[in-house]
Amino acid sequence: MDIKLFDTHAHCDDKRFEEEYEDGTLGLLRDCFDNGIEYIVNIGTNLDNSKRSIELAHMFKGVYASVGIHPIDTLLYSDVDNVISEMRELLKDEKAVAIGEIGLDYHYENVPRELQMLYFKKQMELARELNIPVIIHDRDAHGDCLEVIKQFPEVKGVLHSFSGSSEMARELVKIGWYISFSGTVTFKNAIKPKEASRVVPDDKILIETDAPYLAPTPHRGKLNTSMYVRLTAEEIARQRNDTLESIAKITLENGKRLFNIK
Repeated sequence: MDIKLFDTHAHCDDKRFEEEYEDGTLGLLRDCFDNGIEYIVNIGTNLDNSKRSIELAHMFKGVYASVGIHPIDTLLYSDVDNVISEMRELLKDEKAVAIGEIGLDYHYENVPRELQMLYFKKQMELARELNIPVIIHDRDAHGDCLEVIKQFPEVKGVLHSFSGSSEMARELVKIGWYISFSGTVTFKNAIKPKEASRVVPDDKILIETDAPYLAPTPHRGKLNTSMYVRLTAEEIARQRNDTLESIAKITLENGKRLFNIK
């Protein structure tokens, strides 16, 4: 059977691909689409790479873009309202399918939490205004992320590279959110992601790579690519006592539904 996969979260424009891959990002993407990848959402983390992501999406039928300010990248800007205005313009593009990645990252102490929260809420307001899904980055901030999500019941989206508990996953699914699993679910000590992957219903589960980060076992620590999303799908299938074909099909359809890809 021909397996088609949807990598719902990748950073294919990362400089490491230009440096380490023959013909850079373009060569990488050609290989991905020749090797079982049907769709990729290339993720923005600031205004500059959000623009690049849209440009890349127009070069490949199967690539779509998101536009967003990552919590760490909030330090790049001094006027949040100007940033939101620029995002609004970028999101008019037909291949811009989500706001993200946005959220909170409490792992590092160099970005004030108040600043992260300001940008998070402003971008959630924009998502509500435009009726567009969001892609949430949540690192060591589960409680605060969930609290903000609940403040915007009209906004739906996905928790990417999910690292929370199965209880949190159930709570998010109950309010209409998707849960996405990355290569971390293949790690031997990834108890919580493995448990969560078993409780998410079929219509709310997604897979991703977060390439070039978080390469799955047995490539852990190396450069990750969208082609490795198959290894995550295989692990999800094992955890759910399902088949690779089934997981590939449901995650592909879920991704198309969330990002409104016809």
